[in-house]
Amino acid sequence: MTTQPQENQNNLPAEKQNAMVTRVAERVQSMVESNQINIPENYSIVNAVQAAYFKLTEVDFKKKTSLIDSATRESVAFSLQDMAIQALSVAKNQGYFIVYGDKMQFTRSYHGTQAVIKRMSGVKDIWANVIWKGEKFEVEYNQRGQLAFKSHEVDWKAATGIKEDIEGAYCIIERDDGVQFLTVMTIEEIKTSWSQSSMATVQNKYPQEMAKRTVINRAAKAFINTSDDSDLFIGAINRTTENEFENERREINPEYEVKKNANTESLDIKPEIIESPKAEKNPEIKQEKEPEPVGTATAEDDAPPF
Repeated sequence: MTTQPQENQNNLPAEKQNAMVTRVAERVQSMVESNQINIPENYSIVNAVQAAYFKLTEVDFKKKTSLIDSATRESVAFSLQDMAIQALSVAKNQGYFIVYGDKMQFTRSYHGTQAVIKRMSGVKDIWANVIWKGEKFEVEYNQRGQLAFKSHEVDWKAATGIKEDIEGAYCIIERDDGVQFLTVMTIEEIKTSWSQSSMATVQNKYPQEMAKRTVINRAAKAFINTSDDSDLFIGAINRTTENEFENERREINPEYEVKKNANTESLDIKPEIIESPKAEKNPEIKQEKEPEPVGTATAEDDAPPF
């Protein structure tokens, strides 16, 4: 009697992968129809999810596999869902997918964060700039006692692109009523934030853009967690912000993974499409150390994941 080889837990046939992607799009569309989330009229859930799927199925010739075959189907589905709930697109460099071990995560670029913040209730605009050595940057306290932007004398020659020449960065969020909120970070604060992240290579290669990304994420926190927008929308925003800091949180708090998984909403996807990996079914199989990143999928292979 011939024994058929067992199917790779992370390697589904193309038709089942397509079924999973379709199910994710349908799930997010049902959230829209039930008024759980609001999606911009010009955002196509199906097109965005399908574009992400095509990117995930591209084979990395160095690793001889695609990202979608490197991760569990459940983590792929949740990553696609988080992207769609925020109405983001990898085709517009608004986010990217990265695999740790066998778990895929979606992380926003700073362009994506700006797009998300502009979607929030009461927000008109958001922007950020880097402060270079030799430039004059001034702030003041306004009538409400809040730190406010005063002036920034820019020297375009000072923008060398070298990390050591950055003194800080700032972000301004403007509400519909014209009120502006300023967030400023020194380079020391930015580096402290970077030290908790799993993106050291990108930070060193593109410090200017990553400094903007860091200060935008900090500025966005107050608006995100005090917003009256949908809990599903806010939850997706917070998850994708926190993804890059998960390694640090696991080391500090062993219960983090348990709490994180407990707060994850079910996708209600059929078992034949998404199954738990063997390692999760067998408690004797344990991972001894934090997995290294397997790879990253961006809109373009040579595009930095901002």
